[in-house]
Amino acid sequence: MKPVTLVATDLDGTLLNSEKKVSEKNKEAIRRLKEHGILFGVVSGRPVESGLILCKGWGLEDSISFLIGMNGGVLYDTRRKEKETYSVLPGHLIWQVIEKYRDMPDLHFEVMVGNKRYVEYSTPETLASAALYGEEEIIVDLKEFLSDRNVNKLIIRSKPEDQPKVIEIARTIDLPGIKGMTTSDVLFEFVDPDINKGFGIQKICDHFGLNLDNIVAFGDEANDMEMLMISGTGVAMKNALPSVKAISDVVSDYTNDEDALAHYIDEVILPAHPDRIEKNA
Repeated sequence: MKPVTLVATDLDGTLLNSEKKVSEKNKEAIRRLKEHGILFGVVSGRPVESGLILCKGWGLEDSISFLIGMNGGVLYDTRRKEKETYSVLPGHLIWQVIEKYRDMPDLHFEVMVGNKRYVEYSTPETLASAALYGEEEIIVDLKEFLSDRNVNKLIIRSKPEDQPKVIEIARTIDLPGIKGMTTSDVLFEFVDPDINKGFGIQKICDHFGLNLDNIVAFGDEANDMEMLMISGTGVAMKNALPSVKAISDVVSDYTNDEDALAHYIDEVILPAHPDRIEKNA
């Protein structure tokens, strides 16, 4: 295979198992990447601030070279402790989107600014989700809050059975400078149309002076597709969506609960790189 200088992975459904944890086998494989001088990082829809908290909790803070958050809109270099933000959305635009969904009373709107969620109300479930991802949920008057500030994105949380309706309404929204996408069976997000995980991968390559051909990326959901397509090798989990598998270079024989990431690192990447890549150490 081509020399690998950087490995990037999605979180949910990819690096994390069904219990939202990183297995010991995955942790060990990630540590071996560093020993071989191969950069490793996480690419997520979550804020980089949350990613830093989570990685520390998983015991991976010394193994991670970078974080890409907000689906490609924010980069963080863990060695230099430098953050770059590429896009924000005007609050008044987000409010217009929220207004389109007022006929669906059970939706939970989460306006993200860094790792803070600004919401109209909280529930035990949303507070537990915030704690799980190292985020803080703050109750505000969203109309007033959004009237004079920019934000990173809007997350709409729904019941799985309500997702089709959320998607249907999203297709009717035609506003400049914003797009919607599904990120799980209960989450739909509105973001800058120019930003995606592929954009983030390109930026991290520019940051470290690397070539896309030498990148391996792992994912499972629709919002991972640009990342998998732009990377030299895109690896889909066995549990990935059919559309994700269709555009990937490799489809793993293993799911996220079967340490798919570790299998590929240990069985494909590291055997092809017996020596340390000092240039990128």
